[in-house]
Amino acid sequence: MHSYCSAAFAAIALATSLAAQTEIKAFNAPGDRLSSTVIVAELKGKEFVGLKGAVSINYTAPDWKDTYDAMLDKNEMKDSNQRLGKNWWTSFDTTMPLEIAGTKVAPGAYYLGLHIDATGNFSLLVIDAKQAMTSGWAPLIPAPWKTDIKAPLTLAKGSLKETARKMAIEIAVDEKSPATGKFSVRWGKHELSAPVKFHFDAGAKDAAGKK
Repeated sequence: MHSYCSAAFAAIALATSLAAQTEIKAFNAPGDRLSSTVIVAELKGKEFVGLKGAVSINYTAPDWKDTYDAMLDKNEMKDSNQRLGKNWWTSFDTTMPLEIAGTKVAPGAYYLGLHIDATGNFSLLVIDAKQAMTSGWAPLIPAPWKTDIKAPLTLAKGSLKETARKMAIEIAVDEKSPATGKFSVRWGKHELSAPVKFHFDAGAKDAAGKK
């Protein structure tokens, strides 16, 4: 009897263990990436002389839901990191040093996220791509992200005339003043933004100094 009960309990334990096991699946994410790119070129008339610098953001745009307004009003995301975009990381690549709201970003490859502090203020997280990859970080699990590059963003609630049903992330340059521009995220009726300064002459100055 004892042997029978032991075998029965062992079978139940094994069945429970098997039922609790996770299943590994692989799948392809939709190929619906969008991009925003700034290229600073040196021209002589209409002739291309050389590239001064380039910055590019690549992302997948999530859909807006009207229920997000209540989350924003109640500050439900306070004191947290949040993904920016959908599916895989939103990438940020720059060949030149720049500043976002006074925060310096060196040339390199980065991923972007958001931080919301306890009072509801937003900051852009600029995360080193190599560190993220070697640390195994993923955009859908923001808890372990770490970065020293945090740029404050200004939230303009309800500032858009038309609802942005798809998130639009943009880095734009002022064509009349190529060293200045704007980073923005438009979603729903709201916009997050920060001024940008492009230091496209920094590389040339460094090279001249070394000579």
